[in-house]
Amino acid sequence: MRVSIESNLPQLTQLWEREPQITERHLVRRMTEAVMLLERETIERAPEGRGGSAGLRGGIAAVPPTVSGTSSEVVGLVIGSAAHTAPIEMGTKPHFVPIQPLQDWVEYKLGLEGEEARSVAFAISRTIARRGTEGKFMFRDAFAANESQVEEMLKAAIPQIIQEMTADGQ
Repeated sequence: MRVSIESNLPQLTQLWEREPQITERHLVRRMTEAVMLLERETIERAPEGRGGSAGLRGGIAAVPPTVSGTSSEVVGLVIGSAAHTAPIEMGTKPHFVPIQPLQDWVEYKLGLEGEEARSVAFAISRTIARRGTEGKFMFRDAFAANESQVEEMLKAAIPQIIQEMTADGQ
């Protein structure tokens, strides 16, 4: 899933053209703050599974911002590295789920053991095979809840850029 904030800030474009290094430095700093915020918010929204901080939540991370020199863009990402991140985010169509991982989950989440855990895991597997799963939308919702704050973080770079340019005698 790709989400972006397209800033329509002509002043920022002019600053980038006039002093790209200063502008880039400030935007990267602000984007770093933004992706750290989104990382935290996404982790808080992610379901806690059997792996705890080593599972889905532990695989969610902010990536250091990158700069595209050709298009004057600063790109910030929050990613999920667990194999099941996308299916949990967006949900799934009906499909077969292996019993053992579900049984492990049932044992962890429901505290059941042995044949009882296997029976519940099998019932869950049949339900997923018939209905699929609903998405949790932790990335989408984290971004939606914080979009205006992220935009304000990026806008706050403008006076800092201008101040540094002025201080340098530009």
